[in-house]
Amino acid sequence: MTLKNIILLGATGSIGTSTLNLIRQNREKINLIGISAFKKTEQLKLISEEFNVKNICYFENDKDVKFNKNIKVLKGHEGLLELASLDCDIVVSGISGLAGLMPAYIALSNGNHIAIANKEPLVVAGNILIECSKKNNVKILPVDSEHNSIFQCFDNSYRENISHITLTASGGPFLNRPFSTFKDITIEEALKHPKWKMGKKISIDSATLINKALEVIEASFLFELKSSQINVVIHPESIIHGLVHYKDGSVLANLALPDMISPLSVAIGYPRRYNLDIPKLNLIEVSQLNFLKPDLKKFPGLNFGWNALNGPNYVSIILNAANEIAVDLFLNKKIKFTNIVEIIDKCINEQNFNSANDLDEILEIDKEVRILAKTISEKFYV
Repeated sequence: MTLKNIILLGATGSIGTSTLNLIRQNREKINLIGISAFKKTEQLKLISEEFNVKNICYFENDKDVKFNKNIKVLKGHEGLLELASLDCDIVVSGISGLAGLMPAYIALSNGNHIAIANKEPLVVAGNILIECSKKNNVKILPVDSEHNSIFQCFDNSYRENISHITLTASGGPFLNRPFSTFKDITIEEALKHPKWKMGKKISIDSATLINKALEVIEASFLFELKSSQINVVIHPESIIHGLVHYKDGSVLANLALPDMISPLSVAIGYPRRYNLDIPKLNLIEVSQLNFLKPDLKKFPGLNFGWNALNGPNYVSIILNAANEIAVDLFLNKKIKFTNIVEIIDKCINEQNFNSANDLDEILEIDKEVRILAKTISEKFYV
């Protein structure tokens, strides 16, 4: 197998950690040539030394770390874009939130494939990123377990045979919790996901099921599907991650234990597969799989996904920006858990824009919505 040169954006986060573990198992197949982090520069230096990385980028040198002279040190937003533009086989985008949009666009524009783990860039600028990937003949390879599973089962050569897809959701930590107690949910409870170990923001999104709403939008762009062709079911065991339904009644499903290394390996190794030293699925041990219809009274945020696809293209920008602000306020104990959905809903209903046709317009809408979301949120402060 040919050695692949990769750049890892967000090297110190949960996706970054999983990617480094994958590389440790495949040092003869994967060469890490660039890494970035917002700060955690001490950790960046350790990674650069372990993997002999020649290009690093950070925004804040929180430990006043001195890097080796043979390492090219890039800084800030411009440095991040320069890192993403370096010639490589694939850029792994693990940056949280909308901060990953411009690096993803620059990577694609410079002819780099991307393995995208953060859904926000596709949510707000899916058409632009897909068009850019086609123009430069490069691929956007999904790392999210659900979209990665659909990718593995989706026969793009004969897409006319496909009826629809189903994304699965674990239901998060509050699947069986009475809705009447949701207003009392604490940060610690919301961060305690039953199946996945993730960053704080995505853990809260999973607890509200807004994560799944964002995935509905992402799936529409990645697989060029209408909103009516995307279903969601609750699957508490998190063994089946996605299903593709064909017109003849056949259904292809991807099954795996919940672990990010496997979908990362599919994206990075594509079209080949790596031999991974991770626990493998044993159907006898699993024994039983359950599927439930989502409770939209408990989790109304799930509806935002389909509503955004059926509305003007700026609605998904509002959804993403308002959600990021609301989640941050919840994590800082300014609002209650149930206020997250209320704030998003008010932002969507109180704001109108012209269509967002380019990245500048998208970023301007995003900026305005964040200001509005902060203003709206003040009436919910606890």
